Amino acid sequence: MSLCGFCKNIPWENLPTVPEDLSSLFSGHKYIQAVLGWPQDVRGHPHHQSLDALRQAASYCSLCSLIRESAENVQKQLEELKPKWEAGEMRQYDWPTWEMWLVKRRKGGDGCWVMSFVDMQSKWSRRRKDKERKEAWIVAALGICVRDGDPLDSLIAGRPVEARGGTSTATARARKWLEECDKHPSCNPRVTFLPSRVIDVGDINTPEVHLWEPVPEGTVGKYVSLSYCWGESPGFTTTRATIEERKRGITIHDMPATYQDIVKVTRGLGLRYLWVDSLCICQDEHADWERESAKMLSTYSNAYLTVAASGAKGKAEGFLGPRPDRPYVELDYTRGGIQGEALAFSLPLREELVEHDYITLPNEPLSERAWGVQERMLSNRILLYSTSQMFYECNEGYRGEDGLFLNERFNRIDEHMKGETPDKIPHYLQGLELNKRPKRNILKGWYDLLRLYGPKKLSHATDKLPAISGLASLYSERIEEEYLAGLWRDQLVEGLVWQSLSYRRVSDYRAPSWSWASGDGIPAAGLIVDYDELATILDVNVTLKGENPFGEVTDGWIKIRAPMEQLYLILDGWDPEVPGHVPYENNVKVRTANGDPAGHHSRFDFAFTADDAPQEAKKIVKSLEGVGIFALILLKSRSWNRNAAHDEGTYHALIVKKVDGTENYQRLGFLHTSEKMFGRKPEEQPEEELTTLTLV
Repeated sequence: MSLCGFCKNIPWENLPTVPEDLSSLFSGHKYIQAVLGWPQDVRGHPHHQSLDALRQAASYCSLCSLIRESAENVQKQLEELKPKWEAGEMRQYDWPTWEMWLVKRRKGGDGCWVMSFVDMQSKWSRRRKDKERKEAWIVAALGICVRDGDPLDSLIAGRPVEARGGTSTATARARKWLEECDKHPSCNPRVTFLPSRVIDVGDINTPEVHLWEPVPEGTVGKYVSLSYCWGESPGFTTTRATIEERKRGITIHDMPATYQDIVKVTRGLGLRYLWVDSLCICQDEHADWERESAKMLSTYSNAYLTVAASGAKGKAEGFLGPRPDRPYVELDYTRGGIQGEALAFSLPLREELVEHDYITLPNEPLSERAWGVQERMLSNRILLYSTSQMFYECNEGYRGEDGLFLNERFNRIDEHMKGETPDKIPHYLQGLELNKRPKRNILKGWYDLLRLYGPKKLSHATDKLPAISGLASLYSERIEEEYLAGLWRDQLVEGLVWQSLSYRRVSDYRAPSWSWASGDGIPAAGLIVDYDELATILDVNVTLKGENPFGEVTDGWIKIRAPMEQLYLILDGWDPEVPGHVPYENNVKVRTANGDPAGHHSRFDFAFTADDAPQEAKKIVKSLEGVGIFALILLKSRSWNRNAAHDEGTYHALIVKKVDGTENYQRLGFLHTSEKMFGRKPEEQPEEELTTLTLV
């Protein structure tokens, strides 16, 4: 196929750039990627001015065909969403005008964005005050790469992605990245000791590998660590019964596909030793598992390289298999006076707008695994095999086979723990009474980590605390505080008021009800504005299952003194299964005896936005028939209203009830409310009238 007149004349090297300081609309939809505040009189290089014209050109122009496919995905998604906004179930979107123009990619590499303004006909758009700036959508994005040996191969970094991850070309690319990285001042690997057990992969042609155990203490060597998903089948592990057999030899052909692949990669990179958790830890001996899993901190931080099987759902799949087809369009290209033949290809729209998603790989199976968070944050250098291509991450940046390069990386734990005071307070926080307590800046990294970690998946529910124990140990050392089942001793009152977002309790015990680790979901913790504590911690105790102070627990309680008010459910007119209500109304309202009779929405610990939320809400209410529930009021935060008086603010309380057959209490949820809810100021309650109880 040939190129149309527009595509023949694209000035690839001289395309206009994206204007500075524009914001983005995070729609949550794959093909709706909007840039807000685009100056109305600023456009890029002109392209087709209607979708019909683009479609006609696509019948003979290969580049237009790529653009059309992406544009039609945008159109299709809008058509699918339209009935929902017409029914009032979501906000209305504008429609692209399809008058298209081209600009350079904002970040990431060579290529362009295909942009279109929208028609600004939605109610939301018509309310905008700034009519000189408009909303522009990325309707297509194109990358540029060249083949090895092309005259431009020293000027354009991207190469066509290999059809399979295990080709000799792909391995050579990975080896080149690693060799270049060895020369980076910030990446140059230090001399490290081998773990207590490793897999010796031997020579490249031998059919077996061996478990080396015990590795003499202090043995220096380079090794690869593997980060991967176990999958449904727990088979092919090292146990006390198989450890001697593993030492005698493991036939590679008998191993699951992911293990075969990591042996191939390790050998292809010219390395000898490999660490895989299920082979290097005895899986049927708790003491060995606890001891070795507690060493994850050193295992991953000392690895010469971590290989992430990002695209594999389980170890039976492997990660070196075929990639999805990626169409390429050949075109003449000139850079720096050198002429060659470039290849254009389509890029994902969301990742182009939200570049960090290229790094976090949110749709890859490994990105959903809880252990993977710690493994990635502890690793210095990572070779990632995703569904689409191979990526390499180090302290100098993040790159892909197709030429992607970002001057950033997934946050390493040392970046999270820096605790630096921002040079400038964001405008939306200016004028507020901010939380400037000691360690606040360091703990912000911990709270951010919990939001990332909380919703991740585990093969074994009991791993919730162990899977983050290496990171917790580093924070404990940094802030010099006692760790209590996921919370910190000196910050306990603030720590207790975590908000449960998209949260579900687990059936088996793994943490006290007051710990975020007692369920799965996002624990939104840490207060931005300042606060006054209304509760006093009298005593606290956590019982560990083993010797790891950051690992599994079997019990935990907190003796606390605080204001407390009985709550009453308001059930009149409440039915979460009635169509047309917003998800927040799944939260039943509660009131107190002397406060506003209208009450306030509760926030029991359940996923109130989930599809089954109405049924779950009714189950909670049913379970509370004849049961007394209370607001345990822990603190009062400053107001987010800059004009509010100093004593105005929000009360943060836990919703609690007595544990059946005991005098102890357990957390059911939380409550954010005002003085109006209680009909009084809880902070003015005399100390002798406060309630003392034990939370479990």
